[in-house]
Amino acid sequence: MSNNAIDTLQFNCTTCPSECLLTVEVKRDANGSVVEVRSVTGNSCPRSDKFAHQELTCPMRVLTTTVAVSGGDEALLPVRTAEAIPLALHAQAINLIRGLVVNAPIRMGDVVLENLLDTDIDLIASMDIDRV
Repeated sequence: MSNNAIDTLQFNCTTCPSECLLTVEVKRDANGSVVEVRSVTGNSCPRSDKFAHQELTCPMRVLTTTVAVSGGDEALLPVRTAEAIPLALHAQAINLIRGLVVNAPIRMGDVVLENLLDTDIDLIASMDIDRV
């Protein structure tokens, strides 16, 4: 790929139920990485423009998984990040969370792990688990 190649991409915005089909023109470096979002069209609101820039430069997702429970009426606790974290950190976060064990009781919204991977975003419980 040549330096500063221009590509046109199409994908749906997921910020609202309209799911606008976006056409995005990007500039890529010699490695194929997006270095600039040049234009976004097809959006019916300004949120789509922000979404396209975010998705192509640093995609973010809420991480959902489970952790082991000790002394509870359930063996696994569903958990999620309180906010979206960079998609690039998900594998590293899962490796960290894999060894985590929480003690019952726990309530939905309780912080299971503070400041996950120095993101300032907590891992929180997604349901109640009582002690047995």
